[in-house]
Order: sequence, then C-alpha cells, then structure tokens
Amino acid sequence: MINFKKIGSISFLKCLFLIISLSGCNELLDRIIVPRSAVLSIYKSPKVDNYKIKTIALIPMSPDDTTDQGTFYSTNHFLNKLKEKFSNILFTIPKVDSIMAFDSLAIVKIIDSIEKLRRLDLKYFFNSDLGYAVDEHASDAILIGMINKIIYKKGYSSGRGVFKPMDATLTSCQFTYYLISLKDGRVLWKEQVLGEEGYSLNNKNIIYPPLDYAVSNGIDIVIDKIPLTDSKLE
Repeated sequence: MINFKKIGSISFLKCLFLIISLSGCNELLDRIIVPRSAVLSIYKSPKVDNYKIKTIALIPMSPDDTTDQGTFYSTNHFLNKLKEKFSNILFTIPKVDSIMAFDSLAIVKIIDSIEKLRRLDLKYFFNSDLGYAVDEHASDAILIGMINKIIYKKGYSSGRGVFKPMDATLTSCQFTYYLISLKDGRVLWKEQVLGEEGYSLNNKNIIYPPLDYAVSNGIDIVIDKIPLTDSKLE
C-alpha cells in the first residue's frame, strides 16, 4: 500500500531544502553583483604627523606571481593607486622576487616580529635579505602586507529557469597592510581589510585571477585610509 503521508513528507522536505538552497544562492549572487569589501580594523599612530615621508618602498605580498594564489596584479594596482593619490611621494617596488622564491616565509617572519615587538626591529630587518633589498632604495618607510585568509565559495546562477551548480564564484580575502618608518621602526598605520570579488564562471571578460581582483577591491578601500599627505591637498 502506498503511504501518501510519507510521500507528502518527503516532498515537503525536498521543497524546504530547495528553498533554503535558493536563499543561500540568492545571497551569494547578490554579493557577486556587489562584493562586500570592508575595513575590519585600523590603527593610526598618534605621532604619524611628526614623520616626513618622501620615499616609500612597497613590498609585494607573497607569493608575488601571476598564479591563482599570487598578488602580482594587485600589487601593481596598489602602486598605481599610490602614485595617483600621493604624487608628491616616490614609491618603488624592491626587487625581492628571488628572495621570496628562496624563502617563502620571508615576509611572514618580518610581520611576526612586528606583531611581537609592536615595531620593526631595524637591525634584524636590515640584516635580512629582504631588508637589504629595501635598503638599496634608501626609503623613509615601507608598506608591507600579508594575506591572512582566503575563502572561495561556489554558488548557483539562474539560466532559462534552471539553477546550475557551481556556476558562480565568490572570492573573499582578508589581508593586512602596515606603514612602518625606517627611521625608528615605528608602526605608523595598520589596517586589516576584507576584499571580495564575485563573478559568473560564464563571464568571458575575466582578465586576472579572482584573488587579484579581490585584493584590488580591498586596496581601493585602503588607499583613502593611509595617513599620508594627499598631493591634491597641498
């Protein structure tokens, strides 16, 4: 004998599951249209205005390559944004590719030291290969960053009334940047940011890896928070 009550219960559960799934999909699709990049935390030294900064070395985040895990394009995006906003400051990118390839934890070690001491140990820094490469530019300060977490999410998008799995992707990247004086090692500014980028996998206009897009979106928020003199205000 057919148990219609049981069939009805199963159908109800399937519908409930579908509704919950579609609700999650809609949220993901909304974030693909408008990614939610945001500042998570920020620190600004009360003495930052006492520092005259005319040259800054922008150290690429590791790994500095063009793969799906690299930040080559977003680093160059950051450099262009810095030059546009602070044209009165000279920005350079030290040649650290070979150093980072040899020691993938070079930046992590520096940042771990900064977090432990609450400042940059200049003796330790300039004795490192990374510090030696920066010292060649005789910069007043460095901008150094590190990726803390990357999350990739798959979702659904609608097409001709049918929902297709893994048709859309959301990339969320949490990263931190520091502005540090090379005169005394003081942390002048620190900001933790969430950068997001979402897109449909059917989009044929994607040029760069999703991570670079996500970090670049976060950088677009960071640029207005850096405590440097805006060249337009001078």
